[in-house]
Amino acid sequence: MPVDKEKMKQDLMDESNSILKEWNEPFVVDTISVMNAQGKITFLGSLRIFDERNASDIMKEVKSKFAKYGKLTVRDEKVVPCCSARYTHISFNVVVDNS
Repeated sequence: MPVDKEKMKQDLMDESNSILKEWNEPFVVDTISVMNAQGKITFLGSLRIFDERNASDIMKEVKSKFAKYGKLTVRDEKVVPCCSARYTHISFNVVVDNS
């Protein structure tokens, strides 16, 4: 059964923002990128975590909640911009079969 890309995209944004809100993080996810490949769809998203004490717990929660959607990969990286607050960048991609 084909994947409803728009619904899944919205679900991932809603879940991301729910996690951020739960941890009192100010960042808001306003888009999820979608890549189509032969027989597969990849959803790409990212979160910014400004309170580094929350980063590992938020990463665990992302892994726990997003694994149900498909094959999940989650990465994190500390970012220190020159002109704004440092943060942890958590990126994820979810690959689902579209057959």
